[in-house]
Amino acid sequence: GARGKSRKNAEEKNQNQRRKKKSAKLLVKNVAFEATSKDVRALFEAFGHVKAVRVPKKMDGSHRGFAFVEFLSAQEAATALEALASTHLYGRHLVIDFAENEAQAVAQL
Repeated sequence: GARGKSRKNAEEKNQNQRRKKKSAKLLVKNVAFEATSKDVRALFEAFGHVKAVRVPKKMDGSHRGFAFVEFLSAQEAATALEALASTHLYGRHLVIDFAENEAQAVAQL
């Protein structure tokens, strides 16, 4: 029926939006507080050349539960995002998405 078709179009539209958003930088949420930037880097380095890892810290030195991982290419970032979609670090399920830009990403948290 016509209803199935409109759902398919909506799905394609969602995929296109995701594709458009691809960047070389990933936003990793739900990072366990005992995880260090070294832990995060080690996890992501298996999937490409990691240019930078940032784990924003609070005033007291503990981090805020998220990290930025920047790859050399958007393709490497996409590979890591797919491969690590169901990964746990220190028992917490990592929530990974493309980072639009840091200021915007932090504002959304």
